Amino acid sequence: MFLKKVTIKQENRTYNYYKIVASYRDQDGKPKHRLIQNLGVLSESDAERMRLILKAEQDSELVLAKSSDIVVIKHWLFLPIILPHALWETFQLQRFFPGGLLIEAMVLNRCIEPLSKIHVVDWVQSTVLPALCGSSQLPDDFAVYRELDFLNQQEVALQTHLYTQLQQIDSTVGQGFFYDITSTYMEGSQCVIAKLGYSRDHRPDLEQIVIALMVTPQGSPFYWKVLEGNTQDVTTLPAVVNDLKQRFGLKTCHLVFDRGMVSADHLDLLERKGLTYLSAMDKDEMACHPLFREFVSEPASKEDYEQILALHEFVPIDDHQCFYTREGQVGQRRFIFFFDVTRFFEDIATRERRIAKTMAWIAEENAKLAVAKKSRQKEPVERNVQKVISKRKLKSLMRVRVTPFEVKVTKKDGSTRIVHSFQLSATIDKTGEAEVRRLDGITCFMTNDATIPQVEIIQRYREKNKIEEAFREMKSQLALRPIHLTRPERVKAHVTVCILAYLLVNTMEMILKKSGHSTSPIDVLKQAQSCQLNQVGLKGSTGSSFTITEMTEQQREWTRIFNCENLLKPKALKQLTKSLENAL
Repeated sequence: MFLKKVTIKQENRTYNYYKIVASYRDQDGKPKHRLIQNLGVLSESDAERMRLILKAEQDSELVLAKSSDIVVIKHWLFLPIILPHALWETFQLQRFFPGGLLIEAMVLNRCIEPLSKIHVVDWVQSTVLPALCGSSQLPDDFAVYRELDFLNQQEVALQTHLYTQLQQIDSTVGQGFFYDITSTYMEGSQCVIAKLGYSRDHRPDLEQIVIALMVTPQGSPFYWKVLEGNTQDVTTLPAVVNDLKQRFGLKTCHLVFDRGMVSADHLDLLERKGLTYLSAMDKDEMACHPLFREFVSEPASKEDYEQILALHEFVPIDDHQCFYTREGQVGQRRFIFFFDVTRFFEDIATRERRIAKTMAWIAEENAKLAVAKKSRQKEPVERNVQKVISKRKLKSLMRVRVTPFEVKVTKKDGSTRIVHSFQLSATIDKTGEAEVRRLDGITCFMTNDATIPQVEIIQRYREKNKIEEAFREMKSQLALRPIHLTRPERVKAHVTVCILAYLLVNTMEMILKKSGHSTSPIDVLKQAQSCQLNQVGLKGSTGSSFTITEMTEQQREWTRIFNCENLLKPKALKQLTKSLENAL
């Protein structure tokens, strides 16, 4: 049955007559209308009410009620869950962790709203994730710690699985890998692998762990290792090389790593293993290298750097002549000395500022020492001077002389006494200054790959910031630190959770860039927060239904980009809400 409108015009006036009719087909199969009831003239509002009455009569799920009687009984986080969950399935992690609801919950929680492990159990019950995973049994409060223990046991197999999956997802797999280590500190816990060491978080007062990480050129992590907090950078590379060959079966690999990893033994090891590498030399190491002494035998100045570069056979590699290179080779190792004009001027300006600040500090100290009320000892004064000079990296070119100085102090009774103080005088060591100036604007890259052009070598090393971005993202947005766990296996599992979260976030970023979007993954997840799955009911009634918060156009765009549209289809939503109903 439905409401049919008949419009009649009489004497320049229009009349709308309504009647209730039912559809049927005659003997010839032609559609006909059977009159059920004439309703006469109705206003538009009365006609709309009648349509609703007829619709409610024929649809058992349709309920007529006052708007004030409709209430939201409960809601679950929806869109921020299904976006990363789709990527979780892309990496087939649901197969690797069958029944691993809490593992996925810990990872997704890091992406969306990082909480302590004990609170993840409550958090996951406020999301649609249990329904997505088909989990009807609610975990107990301490199940998350059992899952951390299990996760740690799967670390090696998980890394192999991720590498296999990335070969199909990340087009840069095989083009090289970036390797680096970082540290992160512990708070309020005693863990046997936590040690005091060089803190990259500027917290030398706290015990820490060291994390070794390897990513693809697009930043996808697939290999990591948690080490004791006092592990030195340079000691980690041999084990990594063995793993690359044995576990991942890499016959060829281009490894890009920071200058802190460089040692002659390590380069020999990589060459014996048949691996190619790219790194940069430390400034002190470069200054002692025979090729540097040959290629940069004298310092350049702002006025004559172009002539000095030409004299030493440096060649511009760009149209604007901002970058120059000269290459040398020792055995199978290539050394590319790279001169950056912009950095050359910055190095000079930075050093001049440091010298000016130090001279100003010396003048302030002399003023204090000249009015000293008590005698000073020479050793503390010298230590303070050396501390300031070292901090400003001027030890090799600035010399400060500490000269005894007598101050006549008048007592209250008018008598005088002599206070032994000092005065500071600074000079620039010309030889040391020349050595420092030779390094201005210069970087030396080294590789054993004979096929890579110079420009590509420089670009690849610059792309190493991908791994630095990974560390920065994990420590800030994904709350890697501080760590409050005590058992080593759980500390390691916590790091694995954060790395898996970064894998999802980084993959989201790759997809967004490919789609032409500049929005960050974290902002996407924040914008998705408003889209929830709601249980709606009527006051005083036991019945209820489920509905998704109306999506914005932008939110619909996110579901399309991340290939989540299948989770919004009626059949999928019906299965999802059925799981939620069973759990209520």
